[in-house]
Amino acid sequence: MRHEVEYRLGSTVQDFDERQGGFSFGVLGVATLSIGEQVFIKAIRDDAASVQDYRTEMVVAAALPQTVPTPRLRFACELAGWLLLCFDVAPGALPHEPWRLDELPAALEALAVCARELTPSPIGGLPTLAEQMAGRCETWRELERNGAWGAVTVDSMGEWERRHLSRLASVEAMWTELAVGDTLLHFDLRFDNILVSPCGTAHVIDWGRACIGPAWVDLVCLLLQSDLGDVDPDEIFFGHPVGEAAEPEQVDAFLVALASYWTHTASLPGLAHAPHLRDRREQSRRATIGRLQRRWASKHLMQ
Repeated sequence: MRHEVEYRLGSTVQDFDERQGGFSFGVLGVATLSIGEQVFIKAIRDDAASVQDYRTEMVVAAALPQTVPTPRLRFACELAGWLLLCFDVAPGALPHEPWRLDELPAALEALAVCARELTPSPIGGLPTLAEQMAGRCETWRELERNGAWGAVTVDSMGEWERRHLSRLASVEAMWTELAVGDTLLHFDLRFDNILVSPCGTAHVIDWGRACIGPAWVDLVCLLLQSDLGDVDPDEIFFGHPVGEAAEPEQVDAFLVALASYWTHTASLPGLAHAPHLRDRREQSRRATIGRLQRRWASKHLMQ
């Protein structure tokens, strides 16, 4: 792989700064070339469980418009049992958790640009949101039918989920008919997939989960999968262009599906290379259930 990078870029690799962390594994890091330039390298064996994410990123990153705030893909290839992707190094660093007030606006602006530039999707052949989540959102229906879904049981659920199980199962059965759209989504938009530069601009990285759906889905994911601190997620959502245009019934349906997904996955063991993943899943589960509680309570009061 080192020889391939040197051949493609016409310069020898002088140093490699490994950047392990997050939930990814394989080869990740910044290569410094003899000409003084740096590139970001990510590679994974072609028999790894998450190899399809890398193949998706190969296609998407190569076709994204230049107006999308994301690092440029230099090249991608498969060789010697590995998938290799080489990018420009995006300026900046990961935002903090909880988000700082000078970082979150940059991420929200980048999301707005992505939604504008990627609607309708400029890339064909990607799965829809429903296809991406197929078979992963069955928790509420299984609990209603059988009282258990893997390690999750009706007795292990919270009191609110038990009281609303019938409604949750009903919405889960029809969410794929509601949460539809024509935007190219990142669909893994968390704080650690965004880099914020010192000048206050953000770049989105890691497009391996890309799919097609409503533009507001990425905003929902960002708000639920990152620690916002004391910031009100509803205020951010309704104040953002994509959130402002969202249909409430569609958002509710997607939240029910997400809550189903997180409830199931939070019960699974963490991965060997990312033992903290289970905690992140549980955090996302609580945030999603909490968002549903507030939205459904608000609608009840209005009625």
